[in-house]
Amino acid sequence: MNTNLRTFLRDFAAFKAEARRGRMVRIRDREGDFLFTAVGARRHLLGSARGKICFAGDLTRPTLLAAAWRPSL
Repeated sequence: MNTNLRTFLRDFAAFKAEARRGRMVRIRDREGDFLFTAVGARRHLLGSARGKICFAGDLTRPTLLAAAWRPSL
């Protein structure tokens, strides 16, 4: 689907819906052409790792004492 920049900005919601349907929108401008496509939603890291990560200890408390926490350079 081809359009110019002014029409793209005016009817952005319609072009966004077209991109969601899998169509590529080509926007022509003085400087060149731009392509507008939809990308699938990213999955949350914890959601994709559910059932694959196992915690062995209590992570609600600090794992090191305050005196043991000294970064070295």
